[in-house]
Amino acid sequence: MTRQSAFYGWKLLAVFWVILFANFAFPLYGASVVNTYMAEALHWDRTELGTAYAIYQLMLGVPAPLVSFLIARKGARFATAMGCWVVVAGALLMSSVVHTAGQTFLFYSVIMGLGAITGGILVAQTSVNRWFNRRKGLAITIVHTGTTFGGFVAARLVDFVIRRSGGNWRAGWWLMAGLSTLSAVLAMLFVRERPADLGQFPDGATAEEAAGFAGRAESRERVHKTAEDWTFRDALRTPPIWLILISLLGFSAGYPLYIAHGNAHLRDLGYSPAQAASSISIMLLCALFGTLFFAAVSDRLEPRLVWAAASLVFAAGMLLALHASGAAGLYLYAILMGGSFGACFSAMMVLPANYYGVKSYAPLVALMMVVGTIAGALGARLAGVVFDRVHSYAPAFYCSAALAVLGAILLVLMKPARKSAGALASPAAGRV
Repeated sequence: MTRQSAFYGWKLLAVFWVILFANFAFPLYGASVVNTYMAEALHWDRTELGTAYAIYQLMLGVPAPLVSFLIARKGARFATAMGCWVVVAGALLMSSVVHTAGQTFLFYSVIMGLGAITGGILVAQTSVNRWFNRRKGLAITIVHTGTTFGGFVAARLVDFVIRRSGGNWRAGWWLMAGLSTLSAVLAMLFVRERPADLGQFPDGATAEEAAGFAGRAESRERVHKTAEDWTFRDALRTPPIWLILISLLGFSAGYPLYIAHGNAHLRDLGYSPAQAASSISIMLLCALFGTLFFAAVSDRLEPRLVWAAASLVFAAGMLLALHASGAAGLYLYAILMGGSFGACFSAMMVLPANYYGVKSYAPLVALMMVVGTIAGALGARLAGVVFDRVHSYAPAFYCSAALAVLGAILLVLMKPARKSAGALASPAAGRV
């Protein structure tokens, strides 16, 4: 077979980039702004504000195994489109029905959260992993920039739309409904399942190149990429996956905690609503730069070591955010926390692909998302509870920073998983 002149994988990556930008990032990050306006208008306390985001975080992870099953049974296009339409329904309900915290927990936290995970990061990363081998780390990371760039745009745009509508927070939900409608249409028209469906091979290679790539020796590569397609059960029997699950707790708890409470925290420190929204958006922009940095080095530097360094930077950012003051304080923490989160999350998504291959990727990422979003939900919820009791976010911030440092230590000590009994007896079996 000759080389495909128009490899569809790059087009698919662009489609998923837009979907993550519109259907995943806006409900996740834009809600940080709109929920603060809504909480003020409806006279919520910080526990209710944190609970709404905590339940949403749970819905971004707990249903992930079911979404993985849906992708396997019905395909990526079906799962993506269905998820986008569910977000549309939730956003329309938020824009027209909500008057109580309980309604918000149902329509935003549960319904929109379920839609975002079904038509969001899991299906996008699983699909991209099928279409790329040699450029796997680059492709998986690039598609994730849709989320980080969307986060940067969402905070500012949602705040702008609400202020231009006279402080009507429901306008933010109308914006999200429109963006998710666009995402659903793109999914139905352009998502394809596998390269073989179009007579292509991963990376757009010829049949000969694909076969040669699979047999290349890992010893020639700087980054470990397994040649074996591990089963989910076999992967769970190896130490690295459990060390990964522990290592993700710090940034998985700390980042959602700050997304949920950062806007209110900065206002408590004396910053205006516009300054707080600007600071959050800078943090999200820096997450994009952190993601792009990882994309540039992901196939040349060992991802776990990049993640370890980023975890230490994230811990520093959390501590600086606690007492942010002045113009420097408003943005220094944002640069550190955002950039390190982008690198941490991207490395977390790439490591299972590098260590365990294609077959177990979706269920492993689903497991990681369950653990990470439970940590995020607890972080957002408990931070609100702690603040209402002691009038400070300090205990929550310190705990998240400590978990990030612990994760960095474990990642440095971790070694790639290798099958026994000769399956991976030598470094020669190191590529997908």
